[in-house]
Amino acid sequence: MWDIPIVSAAIKAANVDDRRRIVLPESCPPGATVTIQELDEETWLVKRRVPANVVFVPFERIERLPDDPEWEAKERAAAAHAVKNLTPPEF
Repeated sequence: MWDIPIVSAAIKAANVDDRRRIVLPESCPPGATVTIQELDEETWLVKRRVPANVVFVPFERIERLPDDPEWEAKERAAAAHAVKNLTPPEF
């Protein structure tokens, strides 16, 4: 029905201090960079920022790959080479 995730009931309410600092959940590590986006007069969205050494590269969604027997033979050869020295898993 809703695309909004269920929020944990372990939310801690606190007042903003005189330096306008807020208290974040313990799952947010100390020194983490966050962004605060004002959605309306009474709602802010707080997000953790991704570390600077991480790069997101968008790709177009591919629903189906074209059939290419020549490329599939190369994939099978690469997979066979990658697993030839692996021991079978024990069940």
